[in-house]
Amino acid sequence: MEDISVFNQILASALGMGWLQWLAFVFGIIYVMLAAREHVWCWPIGLISVVIAFFVYADPEIRLYSDAILQIFYAIMSIYGWWSWTRTKNGNTGFSDETEGGTLEIHEWPLKRHLILWGIGLVLAGVWGRVWLEFGAALPYIDATTTVFSLIATYMVTQKILENWLYWIVIDVVCIFVYLHRGLYLFAIMFLIYAIVAVVGYFNWRKEYQENISVASI
Repeated sequence: MEDISVFNQILASALGMGWLQWLAFVFGIIYVMLAAREHVWCWPIGLISVVIAFFVYADPEIRLYSDAILQIFYAIMSIYGWWSWTRTKNGNTGFSDETEGGTLEIHEWPLKRHLILWGIGLVLAGVWGRVWLEFGAALPYIDATTTVFSLIATYMVTQKILENWLYWIVIDVVCIFVYLHRGLYLFAIMFLIYAIVAVVGYFNWRKEYQENISVASI
């Protein structure tokens, strides 16, 4: 009976989503799948997704203004990522198959840099969480932590940092439990899809990274 109840809630959530929410959902899935394949068109698709999401969150009936503001950052990162991935040696951009992703190659950051980012991220999450606590937000510190590290991970994608997928896997798994806790089962499923794609993206990028190292060593 409980399984039927969960299914009914998922169905009700799906039916309750307006067409703008469905568009944001679909474009968001396409974005992360293209990013996992290191395809430059993930950025314009992602830009469409966040622009739609902005209007969804800013809707007077929803009023998730913090999330709406977050979409502005994502839009800026989408434009920057688009430019960064398509930039050629002479500073121009292009979309030919030969230059797909531009001259920017997948690379890693040293552990020291990640440790610094974790420290800064946790401090910012603590401050942000304290602010949301004053506004009576649900799970303020967890929400703030996933938000801050999502911003960090998004920047890492624009720079083709291999470890970005490890960040996203952790973020997505945490979000799954957050949405399950709040009864938002459809969103939990969405982040489950994100987590699976993030795992695939990590292995895809790692394979290419190792191939680039092998070629460079010849």
